[in-house]
Amino acid sequence: MNLLFVTPTPPFPPRNGAELMVANLARGLASRHTLTLATLTAPPVVKTPQPYFQKAYFFAQSVAPRWRKWAYSFFDALPLWARVGASAELRAALSEIAARENIHVAHLDTGIMAQYADALARTPTALAAHDALTPQLQARARRASDWRLRLLLRAQMPKMREYETRFYARATRVCVVTERERAALQAFDAALSARVIPNGVDTVYFAPQATPVLSDSIGFLGAMDYAPNQAAALYFAKTILPRIAREQPNARFTVIGRNPSVEVRALTRDSRIRVSGTVDDVRPLVAAHSIMVAPMLDAGGMKFKTLEILALAKVLVATPAALEGIAARDGIELLVAQDANEFTKTCVEILRDETRRRALEKNARAWALRHDWTNTVAQYEALYQEARDAFAVR
Repeated sequence: MNLLFVTPTPPFPPRNGAELMVANLARGLASRHTLTLATLTAPPVVKTPQPYFQKAYFFAQSVAPRWRKWAYSFFDALPLWARVGASAELRAALSEIAARENIHVAHLDTGIMAQYADALARTPTALAAHDALTPQLQARARRASDWRLRLLLRAQMPKMREYETRFYARATRVCVVTERERAALQAFDAALSARVIPNGVDTVYFAPQATPVLSDSIGFLGAMDYAPNQAAALYFAKTILPRIAREQPNARFTVIGRNPSVEVRALTRDSRIRVSGTVDDVRPLVAAHSIMVAPMLDAGGMKFKTLEILALAKVLVATPAALEGIAARDGIELLVAQDANEFTKTCVEILRDETRRRALEKNARAWALRHDWTNTVAQYEALYQEARDAFAVR
């Protein structure tokens, strides 16, 4: 098939979960299909190399001061998150690109690109929404410490719900990464038929490392410019680590991930805490820790970092929010903790039990091997074929 990927940002180099998804799909699809990319990028437009895509079209993303975006959003029919992905230039070019490249199916990546389904009226479309956006807004509003931000986010919720209801239905086929996300979308529109296709993991790249392990060391992995990751790291550092340290005085905590906020960097005032910042390769840092933690308070979608930690054969202690869509078993491939007290108890016990850690590490790697990207790519190929067949009938 000739496939057109329409994305909010260039997938290479991948810097977030959505880009990582497209990058791995492209890698898996390129040997059997012809891939074309149409993507937005911050001005000035720099046409960066995009492996696996035979052609790439770049369009400038609209840029405005933060205050102006929020001010305009009160009078805008589109929710702010969707407006960030709106481009008249991209919209005008899509039908021409689809015709010129003889596109069989267009893959619209993330919910904010659903707005382009009607610009591809003559082409089957597969919307990979990943997550339901309205619940994410609700969660951020609930956790926001600034009352003004809470009000702004709440004002966006009706627009986002209307957007997801109206635009997702225009795609020929829709998929999300977990059952929870599907249920959230179908609560808005019971007629919407969304398929669940879970994320995969590159088990060749994320393979166990021959790195010396620091005793009583605890790591957290995640992009630190993502609000739920910041909240989780701060929660662990301020609430759970002091409790662990009372029983394991040598316990140390490392926050691994790019672009840490001022508040996260300030955690290093505590001598037990290290913040790595941006690193070229997270694998050696993850491998050097006795255990990894994912104390997520709010999270949408299926977390790549969870899959990567398991693939690296590391013990993971996580809240249920970090395990959405991941059917690994508590006590066999990972450990689940519901609250701060249970998190503390679980971490202390596993830090003291090397034999159990080794068993969990082995099981984690075996589970990850069954969730390689090969399986995910095959499910997307089936989705594209379904979209093509359904469009032909329609």
